[in-house]
Amino acid sequence: MPVKLFEYMAAGVPVVASDFPMWREYVEDAGTGIAVDPLDPAAIAEAVDWIFDHPEEAEEMGRRGRVLVDERWSWDPEGVRLVDFYDLIVGESA
Repeated sequence: MPVKLFEYMAAGVPVVASDFPMWREYVEDAGTGIAVDPLDPAAIAEAVDWIFDHPEEAEEMGRRGRVLVDERWSWDPEGVRLVDFYDLIVGESA
């Protein structure tokens, strides 16, 4: 899991991330930032420029990232998944 990516999203920051399949889901598909080829400096610069040139859209990306982290990766939903996993491996809790 890309923890640093989630930390930026939790801070409400629009992200520019490497265009890896798993990360693309969290960034492009969720609308929290821009995924780029990590070996293409021009594409990285273009994405950063786009974020600075479109402050309203960037703010919305940051907001969506914050909501996504709160709803999917904060302790409340992760805690439920963890307890469900423990129940699965050790049997239903009493």
